Amino acid sequence: MPPTPENSAAAKTLQQLQALGVRDAFGYLGSLKDILDKIMVTSAPGNSPAVNFTLNDGIKYLNTDFLESALLTDQRLIVVGNGASAAIAIHTLADFANAGGLKTIDLFSPALLTCMANDYGYENVFAKPIEILANGDILFAVSSSGQSPNIIKACQAALAKKCQVFTFSGFSQDNPLRKLGRLNFYVPSTHYGFVEITHQIILHCILDLFIRNNVNEEGMDL
Repeated sequence: MPPTPENSAAAKTLQQLQALGVRDAFGYLGSLKDILDKIMVTSAPGNSPAVNFTLNDGIKYLNTDFLESALLTDQRLIVVGNGASAAIAIHTLADFANAGGLKTIDLFSPALLTCMANDYGYENVFAKPIEILANGDILFAVSSSGQSPNIIKACQAALAKKCQVFTFSGFSQDNPLRKLGRLNFYVPSTHYGFVEITHQIILHCILDLFIRNNVNEEGMDL
């Protein structure tokens, strides 16, 4: 195998795994479990002090106070992210529409993405369509670093359109995305893989508990 450049993604991943002491699958899953146990959920609307939630209470608050009401109104779910977080976002949109029964807005059409990037710059690739399409909807903003300019701008555009914003981030506890959401789910890790996996787990947990609490079991063959 040829030498790996020091600044490559592979080299950075190796350094992170070495720092965690991960040498095999047991170590990997043990580190992931430790991260799952330390997920932080805060609410920091405006300039108010952050309020801490348990993961269970945060998900319950999100589901009962926001997603359940979206079932009864014209509120739609928007999810944004870059790279692997974009894949998570698209997955989330499909699942919440198919299994959750929510209306969604998909901003990942190649034509729409390239149009927005070409006309307004990549930093506005989500903000501009949110400005055009959103009105009091729900935004899930997913970013491992919590520092991506286009995700920050998406949240700002959503807030200006009276949307409820929920963020999913990692890396530094002081990342700017974590200050923008009605609820902010933070993963205490600097390893992309662990942050991305944990975001996917949290989003699936939100959906599965949403279904558990809202599907009418009468008439179902259980």
